[in-house]
Amino acid sequence: MRRKETADRAFLEFIKAQAPTARRPARAPATAEAWDKRLDAVRKGLARSFGRFPGSDCELEPDVLGTIDRDGYVIERLTFQSRPGVRVTANLYRPEPVRGKCAAVLSVHGHWPWARIDPAVQERCIALAKLGYVCLCVDAFGAGERAVVPARGTYHGALLGASLWPAGVPLLGLQVYDNRRAVDYLISRPEVDPDRLAITGASGGGNQTMYAGATDPRLKVVVPVCGVGRLEAYLGTGCCVCELLVGGLTYATTGDLLALVAPRALLVINATRDAPQFSVVEAARSVVFARERFRSLDAEPRLKHLAVEAEHGYDRTMREALYGWLGRWLRDEGDGGPIAEPTHATEDPERLRCYPDAASRPKSVVTIPEFASREGNARLAELPPVADHPERWEADSIRMRTALVADVFGGFPARVGLELVHREESAGVALEMTSEPGLRLRGRFLTATAAPMKGTALLLRNDGMAPPDDPAVRALRRSGRHVLTVDLRASGARAPQAPAVQGVADHHPAEWALWIGRPLLGQWTWDALRWLDALDLLDKDDAGEDIAYAPYEVVGLGPFGLVAMLAGGLDPGRVRAVAASRPPMSFVGEGPWAGWPMGLIAPTVLDVGDVGHLAALVAPRRLAVGGGFGTDGADAPRDRLADAFAPTRAIYATLKARDRLVVLPDAALPPLIEALDG
Repeated sequence: MRRKETADRAFLEFIKAQAPTARRPARAPATAEAWDKRLDAVRKGLARSFGRFPGSDCELEPDVLGTIDRDGYVIERLTFQSRPGVRVTANLYRPEPVRGKCAAVLSVHGHWPWARIDPAVQERCIALAKLGYVCLCVDAFGAGERAVVPARGTYHGALLGASLWPAGVPLLGLQVYDNRRAVDYLISRPEVDPDRLAITGASGGGNQTMYAGATDPRLKVVVPVCGVGRLEAYLGTGCCVCELLVGGLTYATTGDLLALVAPRALLVINATRDAPQFSVVEAARSVVFARERFRSLDAEPRLKHLAVEAEHGYDRTMREALYGWLGRWLRDEGDGGPIAEPTHATEDPERLRCYPDAASRPKSVVTIPEFASREGNARLAELPPVADHPERWEADSIRMRTALVADVFGGFPARVGLELVHREESAGVALEMTSEPGLRLRGRFLTATAAPMKGTALLLRNDGMAPPDDPAVRALRRSGRHVLTVDLRASGARAPQAPAVQGVADHHPAEWALWIGRPLLGQWTWDALRWLDALDLLDKDDAGEDIAYAPYEVVGLGPFGLVAMLAGGLDPGRVRAVAASRPPMSFVGEGPWAGWPMGLIAPTVLDVGDVGHLAALVAPRRLAVGGGFGTDGADAPRDRLADAFAPTRAIYATLKARDRLVVLPDAALPPLIEALDG
């Protein structure tokens, strides 16, 4: 049990060691110049993490669909355009009558069952209107009426939100941009004072509030609730992918994000009975760091941290603290202490809908799968044409390999000593090696059971090292191949004990990997390359003479078929051939994704190419692909499989190696092994 627990925690401890606080003390800069330099680097990092924004802002084209009149306020049902062809569903709460120009608040909802129209969200919006503020509440991308099926309890995370990563448009970045456009809409309203704007939200909405406050200087007051702690505290737990800042731990701490608000007013509210990542203790550490920035700008009174005896939420005590803080810093009224909430009643959520159901919703209310498909196809359209000359492919392949490792995988670490340990067992040779500091992996080497000897197959499976009687192991050994079957980090026996989210077993470790800017797909590929290093060491007898373990082939089953193609593509010097049985076919689909390990989904990978382009990196060496699965997790029909590997086929033709590429409709391994033999 101790060995299993150690294996489970090894990946998490490795990730934690990469966090900024593990590498350097999180001390506040001592001078204004040092602060400016640090925060400028954070802004640049945020721009990378948020992904692609439109080159210019489109027209808002607001459309008010109806109003609800109440005593002292009015609620509007409306939409506006944030991107070309993408509309945001919203409600605007305004006082009635309006007297002069009003201060305004953008309210972001977080993970409440009804999204923006949830009664818990309505509470503050109605109260703000009765207190004389204009309040705009918008549905986050993929939530509420922007969900695939708008209904109570919609969720935009897990594979649904992760499907946006390959195109370089992460959910957090979409939210940041939508909220920026929501501020544009508020400013366009005749009753709004553009110099008196604020933002607030709780939970995921508190997270959105923090990022909006850090990046939009028009927001003069920022009040995140139950959404601030420390980025490092996400390691060991999980979050919705809408809260995941890809690569965030390589350049920022939460204290940096809060410091970006200075000298504007910031009230951080936490609940005493909350999850660790939003705890009072973690938030206090971030606030202490940011306070130095506020102090250096003579704005310390504008920063406050409030702990409320409560559970995760946005309760009345928190709301009344909001009203007082807004009064002090938006309207120059009071001392910032709490203001009593006016009496009010919330609406039936159905009354606040822009559209009664999905059937009545226009196509411009774009869902996540629709947007992911649109953006994914746009990335593919931007790729250069498939090389039609060997010299051009040589240049293209170098560019692709470089971009894949540096830009998509976040770089590979320096090679360290393998510290290879091997011992003879009845079922072969048990191996253990160091992939990188802090990560020991296990494998098993089994000799071929038939002649002639054809080298060694590195067998990759997402459920870890295969037993000796596994059908794939037996088939490879009977074909004259030695077999090295291995564990890769955070998979199989090495998988951390973390809860599945929406059926995604590797949800948490996939997120942890992205916090440090190194997607699991790249880390798995690195592990495979390190196992080839281990074969190089194993391929010697005691006298240092070569044993006939080479040449090497990489065989990947199911999802790890993609890892096999990548390892083979990145190591043309050692890998003679690659076989992939039922690998993923494409990072672009049409509907919601299913059946994928989240670790396979690498941000911006489509800037380099789709699966068929990446598979071409194996050319002109032998490549055998059997079957495949789509983004929906279903087996690919023959024509879809052919389309997916059309770029691969084109490169093999350019290199006059057509006969070395075999794409079979069935995932059975024996025909693939025969294809490797030619």
